[in-house]
Amino acid sequence: MTGDGDLSSFETSLDELFRKMGLPDPIVMSQLVDEWDTLAGEPWKGRSRPIVLKGKSLIVETSAPSMVAFLRYGKASLLEALIERFGPGVIDQIEVRPPPRN
Repeated sequence: MTGDGDLSSFETSLDELFRKMGLPDPIVMSQLVDEWDTLAGEPWKGRSRPIVLKGKSLIVETSAPSMVAFLRYGKASLLEALIERFGPGVIDQIEVRPPPRN
């Protein structure tokens, strides 16, 4: 490798590969997880966590089944915050799910 151009080309190729395979962008997912409490704010903070980005749809898991309906009312403001952070076209939908049963 001779410089940043090669690394940039590699990143572009990797992004295309993830997209073709239907996998989430690992950088966006990492940032979502790391910044969730700040990005999501209330009432999401401490009551939910991002699970996966499927295409442009973010799957969010609640801390308790009773939180699903409550958090669904706040999807519009959360989506606005995510669009502001990641730009338009990265996340355009949020799906709220209960935690898995044990």
